[in-house]
Amino acid sequence: MKFSCLQQDLLPPLQAVSRSVGVRSTLPVLDNVLLAVEGKKLKIAATNLEIGVIKYINVDSEEPGEITVPARTLTELVSGLGPNKISVEAKAEVLTVESGKLKASINGIAAAEFPAIPLSSEKGISFPKDIFLTSSQILFAAAQDEGRPVLTGVLVDVSGGKLDFVATDGFRLAHRKVDLPKEDMSFKSLIPRRTFEEVLRIISEEEVDGVNISQSQNQNQAVFALGNTIVSSRLIEGQFPAWGKIIPEKIVARALIEKEEFLKAIKLAAIFAKNEANIVILNTQKGVLKLESHTKEVGSQENEITGEIEGEELTIAFNTKFILDAISNSPSTQVMIEFSGALSAALIKPVGVEGLEYIVMPVRLS
Repeated sequence: MKFSCLQQDLLPPLQAVSRSVGVRSTLPVLDNVLLAVEGKKLKIAATNLEIGVIKYINVDSEEPGEITVPARTLTELVSGLGPNKISVEAKAEVLTVESGKLKASINGIAAAEFPAIPLSSEKGISFPKDIFLTSSQILFAAAQDEGRPVLTGVLVDVSGGKLDFVATDGFRLAHRKVDLPKEDMSFKSLIPRRTFEEVLRIISEEEVDGVNISQSQNQNQAVFALGNTIVSSRLIEGQFPAWGKIIPEKIVARALIEKEEFLKAIKLAAIFAKNEANIVILNTQKGVLKLESHTKEVGSQENEITGEIEGEELTIAFNTKFILDAISNSPSTQVMIEFSGALSAALIKPVGVEGLEYIVMPVRLS
């Protein structure tokens, strides 16, 4: 294998791909990046067996071939070279890098030992990147705890011209619905939250017009095509909760309030809610929403904010973190909170944003 390119063309994709190498893996090859010259392009790939990333860049190629080398060593070397032309050659299991007066050799591992990163076997679904970017508004609701793996993912469900992104950890749920231009598209997969975070990061780093999601031939991998980048991710197995049944239908009270004012009030309440449940108690009255929190160790506080509050007078308690997450991720200046009872889920909707809703389960007061 032999090729040359500019340092500034090689470094960004190398850094991006290196995020997906195995961390302290028992397989040494997972600490490596794969370099492969294919025609006039250089393929750079890394995987930790959960997520794999492939990037292609144009190079001046002289000989085809492939090798894997430690990601950290190669990235640090290329980063330290500065803008210049780089010549790279691989013989046996040694990679030689030359730039200016520098000549370095890196010991590698044969490419044959590198795990295959699944590629798509079908067209899948395609939509503008702006639609995929809206998924960032719901990721926080996916579980961090691996105890229930099915809750650590994001459901992607496309049917009837609608795209649903859904995340839940069992205590709160976030749902983003988007209309798609084609009604005949169909797709349903449960994809790890970490994959979404990596794809969102890639979209923010480079020019990507659209996103294509498909499944690998064996149906256990989701494959994202993003311009010159391919991201392959294992799918989460298991049955995702019947999330549609969680959304409240009967509303007994509503509160239309300013987002920033409510955020400030919740943060103040959280200071006095530092126990295991982090409870804030909301009291709905006509035109006023009262907030109370207290712990024996810290003290107590009472506060109120005004808004368009109507319906039944309720006393309902929530975990402050769950309320904060939902309000913080609302991309609007006002939020509508719809209550379905003192012991029933509340529905939070950013005003003026179609298709986005958050459901938060209440805490039972002893």
